[in-house]
Amino acid sequence: ERMSKRKKKYRPTTEQLIFLILYRYNRRANESGFGIAVKEIRKELAFEVGRKPSARHIRSLLVHLEEKGAIERDFNYLQAGLSGNESQATRYIIKDVAKGLDFFLTDQELRVKGEILSMTREQQSKLPGLFYKRGYKPSKAYIENYSPFYQALKETPLPPKFPKGDPRNFERQKRNNEILLAKKQEIASTPL
Repeated sequence: ERMSKRKKKYRPTTEQLIFLILYRYNRRANESGFGIAVKEIRKELAFEVGRKPSARHIRSLLVHLEEKGAIERDFNYLQAGLSGNESQATRYIIKDVAKGLDFFLTDQELRVKGEILSMTREQQSKLPGLFYKRGYKPSKAYIENYSPFYQALKETPLPPKFPKGDPRNFERQKRNNEILLAKKQEIASTPL
């Protein structure tokens, strides 16, 4: 009974490789404040390990890493104006290396992970269906700032919608703006 002593070679997942690229990039370019584009992650994966996942797949893996609590998305609105490229303004901040590289989680961490995932699902249900189009996930700040206005418009009955260019739509637009303005003032008046 001779057993083969060939060790199974460990192949890191694409998600782990993306995390390592972000980790390396974070250490290198943190001072400049520039982010990394999905296009650059794709180039690095092709160059380093010869893998060529689609941009959509990379985005979904980044969303998964963020849900796990391994990374956090930070969007610098001013940077997009300076560099002229919106994706360069998205920085991925490393939060937990163990979660990013899938080391064993403790029972407590698994419970916390479950709670975080359920919270994100609740947040998602407050937003319209097209909000998470093509695996793209907006930043937490954007969701928190967008959701109250969407909810306010959803709760209030609006006049009927007519074809584009119809002057009767003016009444609907006026009511729409009144609701948004009232919500804006309500948010501004509430203490932090």
